[in-house]
Amino acid sequence: MTAAPNLAQQRALAYSPKPFGALSLFASTYVIRHLVRHPDKTKRLYHRLIGHMNVSIVVRSIAILWGNWAVPEGTPNVAGAVGTVQTCTVQGFLNIWTTVTVASYYASLSLCSFVSVKHKFKEEEYKWIEKWIHAFCVGIPLAFSVWMAATENINPLGSACYAAAYPKGCRTDPEVSCERGSEQIDFALIIIAITQFIIFCIIPPCVMLALYAMLDKSKPEYQPAGGMMKIIEDARKRMLRDVLLQISLYLLAFWFTYIFNLIQFVVQKITGESPYNFWIFANTINYSQGTILMLVYFQLQRMTNLGVRSLPETPVCQGRNRETDLQSIRTRASTRMILDGVDTEPCKERASFSIFDGTPDQSSPWAKYIDQVSDDEVDVHEYRDDLVQECH
Repeated sequence: MTAAPNLAQQRALAYSPKPFGALSLFASTYVIRHLVRHPDKTKRLYHRLIGHMNVSIVVRSIAILWGNWAVPEGTPNVAGAVGTVQTCTVQGFLNIWTTVTVASYYASLSLCSFVSVKHKFKEEEYKWIEKWIHAFCVGIPLAFSVWMAATENINPLGSACYAAAYPKGCRTDPEVSCERGSEQIDFALIIIAITQFIIFCIIPPCVMLALYAMLDKSKPEYQPAGGMMKIIEDARKRMLRDVLLQISLYLLAFWFTYIFNLIQFVVQKITGESPYNFWIFANTINYSQGTILMLVYFQLQRMTNLGVRSLPETPVCQGRNRETDLQSIRTRASTRMILDGVDTEPCKERASFSIFDGTPDQSSPWAKYIDQVSDDEVDVHEYRDDLVQECH
């Protein structure tokens, strides 16, 4: 049987999550406030999903703060336990529901990104998926949590309440009989493990790889003059680098909040011992989820807000007059762009392409570098107008 934590470890398990839960509560509330103050953002599916996810984080943070105080009084090895079976059931219900819901919403952002880019951010073409995302992210975890509570499979685990039998170890020790928790708890834990594996390790990376492959393979069918083609290819390379950075930030932040708990779980299953000190560390990272995801949200916003200021190595903003016939433009396109007879100096800010919060193709210069268009549709003046607008 796993050795019990010492008194210092019991107190650390019980109270170390609270400041991180409080920070997550503040962070998620701040994101919700930000969206309320910018209602134009909620017109887009991405921001609406962010809003729903942060509502779930608020509820989860409250459950984290409740923590050991919800555990039935007298529970062994839990410092500060002053609750009842009923409070434990409610807290564990909220824990299970929101843990899966938050992860599901974050994973759904990858699907949102894929369909948004595929349809060039014309939301009317993919808005129908929103109701199914909510049904999956909220409905299924809710039904599962209700079933867990109804079958008395929510009990003390560590310093809070989660999916577990009671007393601890009764499912593996034949000398200890279970007071709460049916034989279905083993099946429930398998379901939770499989669900989390799919949500964490299958859906986000697979969808993001598909998105990157789609953008990488999306090349213009036309073959313009060498200079113009170089501009287009340089722009696409810059776009793909930005996409890769955004994908990496999205996935690494997601995995970072769970990886240490996963390691702790695997170690415990293999060795039969609970590495309590590592468990305390893992919990502090996991309970910081709201703060970490807030930082990622605003960092992705910042990357987007840099905007499309210029094309790679041919940025333009100011300069002197020169001839602007079409042949001259194409001849010099590999080294400069000519705007209304103006040869210009470089813009300072680099280009950026957002896979989460882009603009419809009618207003996005980047669409011209990923759309499948014919040579007849290549319009130097159209490129020129877009660049002038973005530079200013």
